Order: sequence, then structure tokens, then C-alpha cells
Amino acid sequence: MLGEHYICKPDELSAEDRQRWLAVQQANPLWCSPFLHPQFAKIVYQARPDTRILIAKDQKGRRAWFAFHQLSGGLARPVGAPISDHQGMVQEPGFDIPIPELFAAAGIGALPFTAWSGTDAAMAASYNGQENTQLIDLSQGAETYFAAQQKQHHKYFKKMRQRARAVIRDHQSVELVTKPDDELLDVLFEWKHEQFTRTGKLDVLKVKWIREVLLGCYASTEPDFRAALFGYRVDGKWAAAELGLLANGIYHAWIVAYDPEFSRVSPGLLLLHGVIENCQQLGINQMDLGRGHDHYKKYYTSSNLPLQTGCLLQSGSAARQRKIVTAICNGFARLPLGKLGRLPSRLDGSLDYIAACHPKRSDQFGAFSDGIARKFRTKMQGNSS
Repeated sequence: MLGEHYICKPDELSAEDRQRWLAVQQANPLWCSPFLHPQFAKIVYQARPDTRILIAKDQKGRRAWFAFHQLSGGLARPVGAPISDHQGMVQEPGFDIPIPELFAAAGIGALPFTAWSGTDAAMAASYNGQENTQLIDLSQGAETYFAAQQKQHHKYFKKMRQRARAVIRDHQSVELVTKPDDELLDVLFEWKHEQFTRTGKLDVLKVKWIREVLLGCYASTEPDFRAALFGYRVDGKWAAAELGLLANGIYHAWIVAYDPEFSRVSPGLLLLHGVIENCQQLGINQMDLGRGHDHYKKYYTSSNLPLQTGCLLQSGSAARQRKIVTAICNGFARLPLGKLGRLPSRLDGSLDYIAACHPKRSDQFGAFSDGIARKFRTKMQGNSS
């Protein structure tokens, strides 16, 4: 039986629903991420008025919550996409309404996702890939954590200790900054702008609503949800910076960058070590290093959490369009064209990423044109170097 469901704006969420939602987060590691916190949805709503929360009750009164962007044609996206690194429907134990059935009743006909966390078997048909996010367990403190990791990677951590001592020896001052610092935030954003320009990728920090979300999280004064900004300074100059989300002891690294001038001393890794060493004072019980296969992550990871990519397709114009595009991409992929056969799928992925950043279709055309120009400039610069 379907039970009950209704959709509300994030600032209309009742105190009871918020309390029950947070209780599930604190009890279930599948949904403990700050990106699934109700306050994140509320902050995103301030920048994206299309943000909604689907609240469902099964026949026994068990509840579930899903924050999303409600778009035209039955299209929905997880709240904060494409900058939300964890996505899913937070559910009380035993909640038994299949997600596809619930979403269909709520008018969600198409839902692309890139980091879905959940156990609903009915969603499995929508998955087309999986990528792990790497977790650091700091519940027993930094000393216990480092002791366990050094047993597995003795040479690596010995090298990092030597590197840390060398930085202190070769420079007049080395400082870990763990308090809000507007100058550091500006420096971090500038480093990321330069990185996006250098790689030719879409600069998401220049997308108005995304920047507003980042600043909204940074300005949050909620006791159980905020953005944490960390910096590493050498001889009075910023060498590395990291902005992440911290909620109920779970810290998720979000935006990380460093000054190439200090690349020889690995300032990003020294910053990571500093945050881990101060985890108890910072209120961090677990760190999420995010998805991706960066080489350094294997040395720090305590465990992995699988996250799914895919697209739930049901009814509505958005679902019909997506089914046609998927069929075309799959058809090309089956042809003996080598890399060319994957080109339509790659193009579709780029267009969907642009659409997630720019909900208005008029903005999408401009962003796509800018993307072509960026790729051309990057290629020309590469050929001339």
C-alpha cells in the first residue's frame, strides 16, 4: 500500500519531521551525510526556489524524506545537484513503500542522480554505475586512527612525518587555521577559478545559485550544520585551503585547492593531517574524502560507502525525452566505432551537467557555447606549449 505523501517547501518542514529526519541520520550511516541534512535543503532553497521536500508515510506511520528540485515535465534532481556529493531518500527503519512507486505518485517521472545512497531493490534497475566514497573513522580519536593506518602503510606515513618536519625546519612559520576567515575563502575560490580556467572545465563557482549555496553554508550558524573552512599557511602565505560541510560529527570535504608554489611540500596533505590531528577539538568523528580515485586516498581510507549513478525513468515528457536520448547513446555504443561510439554518451553527460547547473533553458545554450569556446582555448594553449 502506498500510504500518504505530500510535498512542501524546506522552510515549511515541521519540527517533528526535522527531529525524526535527524534521528535517522544519526542512526544510519547510509544517510548521515551533511548533504542529506534538512538544513542543507533549506539553504539551497534560498538560492533555488524550486527546492522541495517530499514527505511520505507508510501504512504503519514510518516516514521518509527526499529533498529535490521540482522541474518541468516531471523532471526532478536531488537537492543541490550537481554539487551535492551524497543523494538519497532518508527513511525510517522498516519504511516499505518502493521509491519508484512513491516518486511516480508524487509526479517525479525522471530523476538523474550521481551519488545515490540507499538499499531499495526497486531502484536497482535505474543504476548504471557505482563509485565509492572514502571514509575516515575518527570516532576513537586521531592517535588510534593513525596507529591503525600506519600498520598498513608504514612507509607512506613515515614519509609524511619527514615532510612535515622538513616544512617546519625550512620555513619560519607554519600554521593550521581552523576558524572562519573571509580572506582564506576568497583565496580558495580564486585558486579554483584558476584551476577551472586551466583545465577548460565549467566554473561552477561562477554559477550564481551555486555560489549563493556555498556562501549560505559558510554563513550558517546552526549548531548541528555548518560549513567548515580550514587553511594551511606557510611563512604568512596561504598554501592550501579546504571548505567542507560539518553536521553531527560528520565532515565532508567539498572544495579543496592549494597554491602551486608550495606543491613540493604537499600542502593539501599536510592540511589533511592537521585536521585529523585536531578532529576532537573540531567535533569531527568521521571524514568523507568524497568519490574519485585520487592516489592519496587509499592511505587514509578506513572504509568505503558505495554510491550509485543512474537515472530513474517513469512517465512524463522529461522521461520520454531521456529514454530517446538513452536509446540513441546505447545504439552508438554498440556500433564498431571505437571511441567515436562513446561520443554521444559523453556529449549527453556534458549537456546534463550543464542543465543541472543552469535550470533555465536559455542559460543552458549560453553555457554550452561557452564550454565549446573553453575546450578550444584549452586545446590551442596545449598545442602552443
